[in-house]
Amino acid sequence: MGVVDVFLVSPHDAAEVEALLDACPTSVAQQTLAWRNVVVGMGQDEAMCLGCRQSESGKLVGFLPAYRFEGPLGAILVSCAQVGSLGGVVSHPQVDRRSVYQALLQAFVDLAISKNCAVATVISNPFYPDSDLCERHLAPDYVLENTCQVLDLKTAMDDGGDLVAPTAKLRHNLRRASCESLSIDEEQDSRNVDDWYSIHKARHCELGVTPLPKQIFDNALEELIPEDKGRFFFVRLADSGEMVGGGMFLSHGGVADMLMTSTLSKYRQLRPNYLLALRAMRWARKRGVQYFNWQGSPPDSGVHKFKHGWGSYDVSYCFLTRVTGDVTPLLNAAPRDVKAAYPWHYVLPFDQIGAGRSRTNRRSSRDGAWKAGEAVE
Repeated sequence: MGVVDVFLVSPHDAAEVEALLDACPTSVAQQTLAWRNVVVGMGQDEAMCLGCRQSESGKLVGFLPAYRFEGPLGAILVSCAQVGSLGGVVSHPQVDRRSVYQALLQAFVDLAISKNCAVATVISNPFYPDSDLCERHLAPDYVLENTCQVLDLKTAMDDGGDLVAPTAKLRHNLRRASCESLSIDEEQDSRNVDDWYSIHKARHCELGVTPLPKQIFDNALEELIPEDKGRFFFVRLADSGEMVGGGMFLSHGGVADMLMTSTLSKYRQLRPNYLLALRAMRWARKRGVQYFNWQGSPPDSGVHKFKHGWGSYDVSYCFLTRVTGDVTPLLNAAPRDVKAAYPWHYVLPFDQIGAGRSRTNRRSSRDGAWKAGEAVE
């Protein structure tokens, strides 16, 4: 198959792109145009998504999200922007994906060069592995081997939404969460989002980390929820109606993502996080989703252990970065400055940047990057 006419996707191509994504079981919510609208609505990124067509038929057979961010140390081009990073190459299941990857990744590099970007980063697919293809055709200068935690809902849950083989500890915590003290609110409105964001902000302040910008949730409520690519769930006290937690989840094709959850620490003993997770899993299972993506967490942390307590397992994927311009300002900056200058964007592995750091090893592990990143907070 010859792939020709790699092009910048325009609004006129929207229906065709969505049809391709619906036809590709390996696509995820962060590759959809609804998510693009959420990202662009943040006012920080310029969308430059790429498509490619089959030479014989003119049919759209490939798609690659692309976002340009103009940072003070150099512009970057990424296939995944903002929180919940996912979104690499999409290839139609009935074509030779090697040609699609080659065409789109070469165009991605060319685009980065033409737009004066210092680096161009593509993320591989954790659920339908394509790291080898991405590495072959992008020829990255830096690779970060990362990990997320995933639960296979088709083996963990039956058709009715009940867990197949929960541990004794999980059963105990679910009993505490499912007592009459808590209820789930699924009303998708701005008042609920506002109330929950106050919880999110307070909890992150307790932890000493930066809360997500509220606009990403407001944009999701306007752009993502109406397209049925996501859902908010909120947990309330059954007697008073007080909100004690909630979260936002994405869903497309075979993957559901826990984008963000936050609960009030003073109600931890009621286990609202367990009730929230179970409700989201049942929602995803009913939609035919196979993989429930918890996203990543620091190795050996309590959050990591919580996810594994459901029967989840670690899945590897990569951030692959090609140098396309002057990367010196990024390499010479302190990691703290890079993080502040490129909020919610991947730039380079933290253990590969910073004054005085060795840059001879350009392949980074998750553990090394986490340790270097912990010093940034």
